[in-house]
Amino acid sequence: MQDRFEAQALALAAAMQALGLVRELATHGRLDEEQAAPLMGSLTQAYNGDLAGLYGGVAPLAPGLRRLITQLTNPENMESTRYLAGVMHLEKKLSKNKAMLGALGEGLDAARRQADYFHPLHENVLRNLGALYGDTISQLGPRIMVRGDPGHLQDERIAASIRAMLLAAIRAASLWRENGGGKLSLILRRQRVTQAAQALLDRVN
Repeated sequence: MQDRFEAQALALAAAMQALGLVRELATHGRLDEEQAAPLMGSLTQAYNGDLAGLYGGVAPLAPGLRRLITQLTNPENMESTRYLAGVMHLEKKLSKNKAMLGALGEGLDAARRQADYFHPLHENVLRNLGALYGDTISQLGPRIMVRGDPGHLQDERIAASIRAMLLAAIRAASLWRENGGGKLSLILRRQRVTQAAQALLDRVN
């Protein structure tokens, strides 16, 4: 991703895809593994500056790109807006906490080794990433209050998957910021980001 706006759009798409899976898990108790795979890859692989490569290309983030375009042009789902705002707020706080960043980095290194042994979507990996989120980012506050079916939210396996997807959304938010993203830039450059997201989606289609 050489274009700055395309990089921002791709990072935001990853965040939207992760948050869409959070909602799906919370309401229906299901994890779409095809959509989750690139997000888990972003947590269990080293980042070398190739944002698209980190997610396995643009095509795996097509659902997120579609959600992002809808969110930027016709934001009807206020829950998605609330989740995204919460993720961006937590990521900003995290970026200023060096001790927690160090702990998070160590936890992600362990998750990478575990994913190599098992599989990025293995239940053990999801549980450990969920625990990592709970031990680090959840402590920053304010916590992201996920709404859904109480039965699903109280299921330890589903709750761990939700936290893993929130961690993936935080990761995406950090990549967005690294590529020039910010609250003011999103307001002022909304159309440019939308156009970049549509251009990426057109290439996939």
